[in-house]
Amino acid sequence: MKIHLLQTGTVRCKQFQLTGASNVLSRLYQLIFTQKWGEWMPTYCSLIEHPEGLILVDTGETAKIYEKDYLPNGGLYHKAVETRIKESEELPHQLAKIGVQPKDISTVLLTHMHGDHIGGLSHFEHATIYVSQTEYELASSKKGRSNGYFPKNWPSWFQPTLIIYSDGPEGNFPKSQKITNDGKIVVIPTPGHSIGHQSVLVKDAKLTTIIAGDLTYNESTLRQEIPDVLLMNKAAQQTVEQVHQYVKDHPSVYLSSHDWNAPEILTQATII
Repeated sequence: MKIHLLQTGTVRCKQFQLTGASNVLSRLYQLIFTQKWGEWMPTYCSLIEHPEGLILVDTGETAKIYEKDYLPNGGLYHKAVETRIKESEELPHQLAKIGVQPKDISTVLLTHMHGDHIGGLSHFEHATIYVSQTEYELASSKKGRSNGYFPKNWPSWFQPTLIIYSDGPEGNFPKSQKITNDGKIVVIPTPGHSIGHQSVLVKDAKLTTIIAGDLTYNESTLRQEIPDVLLMNKAAQQTVEQVHQYVKDHPSVYLSSHDWNAPEILTQATII
């Protein structure tokens, strides 16, 4: 198996999300009242070459963010995150660089449904698209918009396959979902960044590659057990502790969606 990282634009958030904050009040204050932005970071999708077909993890950002009313006007959204992308950086152009077209991809796995991870959905009507049931139900509900989801931007045909983690334990995770028949591509629930966030394990004989989505911003924040969240929640803290323990127990390469070092980590198979 081989994994390709495909960058679709850049994103930045408030600095406290990268370095942590002492309490909820501090996080709220910095979110609303400060302009202490972190550095611009990449937005990666991952393409897995597997004998059963090409598997894509997330679909990246879209240049439609510059169209009127695509993103919300005002509110907390623009205080929490900023994204930027050129049309030439969208996923189909990045796939073309490695000789792949969207129609070649049979399976799409969504770590979660925030805009910078599902911006390219419109290219995959032909594919089987997986998302956690918990994530989809909240995102499509009346509470979706207030939780950072924008279902009005989803393709009209979008009816994903919902994951309920019906398979057995994976390491210290009590439940999982096998995606391929050989059990080498496995999805585990990693809630925190979003209520139904999930991560993808690519299991080879010697090591596991964790495609972690927005679990943490990078390897360093995983080691420090700093989750990628606006406001701290119990699930987020438990998840980073759980994943940190998993990588201690299993030789693992850790890929975050927004880590500039991810390509080097992947190329050198750097074990966390």
